[in-house]
Amino acid sequence: MSEEISVELSELIRDLPLAAPKDAIEVHGVCHDSRQVEPGDLFVALAGASHDGRLYAQQAVERGAVAVLAQGGPPANLPIPWLSSREDPRPLLGPVSARVYGHPERELTLVGVTGTNGKSTVATLISAVQNAADRPAGTIGTLGYRFGRRKYAGSRTTPEASDLFRTLRQMRDEGAQAVTMEVSSHALSLGRVTGASYDLAVFTNLSRDHFDFHGDFESYMAAKRRLFDQLKEGGVAVIHLGDAHALALAEDLLQRGCSVVTCQVEGSSGVSPLVWEGPELVKVVVQGAQLQATGTRARVVTPDGAYEIQSPLVGRFNLENLATAAAAAHALGLPPEAVQAAFAEQLPLPGRLEEVELAGKEGFREASVKAFVDFAHTDAALAAALRSVKEISQGQVLVVFGCGGDRDTGKRFLMGKIAGELSDLPIVTSDNPRTEDPHSIIAAVEEGLKASGNPQYRVVPDRREAIHRAIAVAAPGSVVLVAGKGNEDVQLIGTQVLPFSDRKEIEQALEERFGPMADR
Repeated sequence: MSEEISVELSELIRDLPLAAPKDAIEVHGVCHDSRQVEPGDLFVALAGASHDGRLYAQQAVERGAVAVLAQGGPPANLPIPWLSSREDPRPLLGPVSARVYGHPERELTLVGVTGTNGKSTVATLISAVQNAADRPAGTIGTLGYRFGRRKYAGSRTTPEASDLFRTLRQMRDEGAQAVTMEVSSHALSLGRVTGASYDLAVFTNLSRDHFDFHGDFESYMAAKRRLFDQLKEGGVAVIHLGDAHALALAEDLLQRGCSVVTCQVEGSSGVSPLVWEGPELVKVVVQGAQLQATGTRARVVTPDGAYEIQSPLVGRFNLENLATAAAAAHALGLPPEAVQAAFAEQLPLPGRLEEVELAGKEGFREASVKAFVDFAHTDAALAAALRSVKEISQGQVLVVFGCGGDRDTGKRFLMGKIAGELSDLPIVTSDNPRTEDPHSIIAAVEEGLKASGNPQYRVVPDRREAIHRAIAVAAPGSVVLVAGKGNEDVQLIGTQVLPFSDRKEIEQALEERFGPMADR
């Protein structure tokens, strides 16, 4: 971190329930991971599920920490000040980090995107529109932290507060005027974005996920709602009216006097209309959609007028993502021309309904089977992906999928049932079994497949074999969807982290079927 950052420790913790040290100490950064501490950092020792940061205070000292903030008393012979918190110091990490890094969110147009599905695509599209409107924008999310050609360290969808504010400061100092970030329910529950305030908060949808952490829909939705409590004064909420949870959120925000922009794809079913006549509500509607294998065309209607969009993104759920991003652009005052330009250029994100092709490979025949890889790992996401590929398939739909181990067990039956109902040939396999028995996971999924009434399903525990078998048996004109892992390049089996890429396996399977070897 730049040495230009320098905050006196007593000033840093002013108004916080902490006793200031007697000596003047300059702080140059904040870090919660002792392995990443740099000279001049305040080390905030968090007690996580598997590690207690207090045990690594000495390591932080050796790396140059100037003080430690932690719950309870200090260990013996620690040579730097110990700021004792009566409770878990996690809620203090955000406010302290924001002060150290000079509240970069106040210098940026900060957009937060939450929801179960679509966060990565919507966040990327919003940043792309801002860039097209000459408002340089960074992006933070599952696919990485980046601004322009610069990539920043980080692996979580939403970083811990110390990493978040440091990254925002770096992006701002390097010329960013805006940052769009995915905000996960875990991050909201654990306080990773405490201290941040948003110009725009976006809600995509809500379906079952992370029940191993949240327990039920009520708690899961309550976590998502917290993002909207962190809007700046005059901030705006953008809500995609795709489910009853979104409708309830929009109504609640409007009743609280919040400015709301809703968006909806014309003809979508299952959601009652939002009845509100006040000026706080703005509606954006997408009409006349044409969904093809080569992309999407539609018309966006806003209170300021209508305009046409076209995009290489395929499928109805991507149409909903485009609608949400268009509504966000309207809320940010971005011109239609920027929306059109950004949408036309945005290719599918890695592992998000991304087609895997042999296009241009010398000696290979044109594949008569289309293959897609997608991150769908919930029943709703799998349903959306399957419906999308069914709309562009000229033949059957085959799906290779599984469920992750050590995660919400309740969605296994649901995903099996959806796969059986919406595909012609479902093949259940291993996902990331982690420490669970993969055969037990598959057995739970199989119960859903049986309930679907589809007798064609197959069980192929080895994921590599399952992918290759699907490509090999798919009839011409069919679509093969490989779901669950997206762009991940490893598979978690037991405690092992093994190299594995759905995309590479699909490519190899296509080469085996349509390449030179197939002609011999």
